[in-house]
Amino acid sequence: MIFFYSIGFLLETTVNIKIKNLCRLKGGGMELFMSIYHHACTLYPFEGLPDLSADYNDIDAAYQIFSSDPPWKSAKKSGLYHSGYRTVNMLNAAKILCDYFSQLIFSEQVSICADNASCQEFIESSLNSSGFRKKIPEWLSFAFALGGGVIKSYIYNGRVCLDFVHADRFIPLSWDNNSITSGAFMSVTHNNGFFYTLFERHAFDENSGYFIEHRLYKSKYRNSLGDECPLEERYPLLSPVVFCGCSVPLFTYFRPAVSNNRHPDSPLGLSVITNTTDTVKALDIAFDSFSREFVLGKKRIIVPSACVQTVVDLQSGEQRQYFDADDEAYVALKCDEDSELKITDNTVSLRVEEHIDAINALLNILCFQTGLSAGTFSFDVFKGVRTATEILYRDSKTAGTAKNNRNILSECFKSVARSILSLGVSAGHLTYEDTEHCQITVGWHDGIVCDDNTLIDNNIKLVSAGLKSRLTAVMEIMKCDEKTAQEEIDRISQQ
Repeated sequence: MIFFYSIGFLLETTVNIKIKNLCRLKGGGMELFMSIYHHACTLYPFEGLPDLSADYNDIDAAYQIFSSDPPWKSAKKSGLYHSGYRTVNMLNAAKILCDYFSQLIFSEQVSICADNASCQEFIESSLNSSGFRKKIPEWLSFAFALGGGVIKSYIYNGRVCLDFVHADRFIPLSWDNNSITSGAFMSVTHNNGFFYTLFERHAFDENSGYFIEHRLYKSKYRNSLGDECPLEERYPLLSPVVFCGCSVPLFTYFRPAVSNNRHPDSPLGLSVITNTTDTVKALDIAFDSFSREFVLGKKRIIVPSACVQTVVDLQSGEQRQYFDADDEAYVALKCDEDSELKITDNTVSLRVEEHIDAINALLNILCFQTGLSAGTFSFDVFKGVRTATEILYRDSKTAGTAKNNRNILSECFKSVARSILSLGVSAGHLTYEDTEHCQITVGWHDGIVCDDNTLIDNNIKLVSAGLKSRLTAVMEIMKCDEKTAQEEIDRISQQ
């Protein structure tokens, strides 16, 4: 029986969050990405890793936009006395887009089934204990933003668990036309004034089979790998090398159904943001203009100079002029003409419709660039939640994009299920005979919601056509068991 631990449960959560945020500071993110790739090439030269630095530069750029920290976040102030920069009001279309893709792909329930009862029970138990259906939506959103994501299987306290890894924490080391066959996971933590970098390498060996190698490095500087140190110094439960006895990789890489036109030979996917950066930027500029319209178009009036009062600032001694809008009467005003007493409203009308039309036009361009039907996003119309069937009939382009991504995700889920079964055999929960000929299937359920009238009409048509029994129809309409439905049918026949 073989047990090994993943870094996912051994790292302090709070420290991880702080380190990740620290690494994302502007000007530091790209240095960290470059160090990940550089360190992988240094530590694993025998893999012959090709140049993937440009891929990780794209990942860093996409993450900055996704995390609402794009290069255009600040704009230079205008005006003689307003030098410096101001924060741009952003629509954050990149995050909206990635969240929508996640919702579109995983909004319906999914079933991962095995034709062996023991295997099915073990798979479902492992998925539930890892919070699979709860964590997948957020992981998918990051996968579309960064161009991919990894689901890693491991054993912790005798249970098979899943770790949901973002693309920026994973380096592919070898791959074929089908999938990535070996890779390394990297995690950085801080403790007692030192930065610890842990590499977890997954690979196959011709003689000993599948193994996991752990290497720990220690440095006083965040962007420096430093020197290798014993694992016991930070992770006493980890072994340098663990032989798992598994026949399949314990991780699976998901890449969105987006062609990688920037790096065709790369095994990594491409973010849905990469080819839409100009549109996302234009949306933020348009939304910023829309927001500032209410500032620049605020109430402005022209008043006669006689209505302006002068007061001495007691602290500075300077004279300040002001117009008291709370005064309801003015007396003893010296003027020669009646026109000098006229107060003129010089407020300009707000260009609300023009901005909304511009933003909607840009949103349609964004839909066109990402394989979604025109009108999928709208700045001024709330369309509500639609079922998969509605999307299929009304938004065929969106439905096609969803189906392509689901097909890829289905293969990933099958791979995850096989890795769970393989670990189950290694840990002694299952036998090899249970899993040898086990077939895995992934099914997506269309969560169609219809009203009672539609439900009744559909059942009447099916019963009349001889495609459904009266008993089943009554059970579905009345939402009752078979006995209650039969009693209702008997009462109807006696009338």
